[in-house]
Amino acid sequence: MLRGFVMRQLQQRGCLRDIIYMQDGAPPHIDRRVKQLLRQHFTDSWVISRHFPTAWPPRSPDITPCDFWLGFLKDNIYCKRPASLPDLKDSIGAMF
Repeated sequence: MLRGFVMRQLQQRGCLRDIIYMQDGAPPHIDRRVKQLLRQHFTDSWVISRHFPTAWPPRSPDITPCDFWLGFLKDNIYCKRPASLPDLKDSIGAMF
């Protein structure tokens, strides 16, 4: 389904390079073939999952993608304490 439908739809819509792919760490989701497919279409920094640099917290059904991603973004941006709004915008832009 991932290869045959999801990736094709993202490619047809021209948004494959604009997607941050998030999945939980369920065993079928971290199979070697799935990880290989994700690395083929996304860079490691654009996948949130087990065995990738940004790991999805295991067994966390109560956390939503926005809770996780915005918390991650905030932690990385505010560790340097931007002094002004332009500095804040530059810090956010540098992450992508």
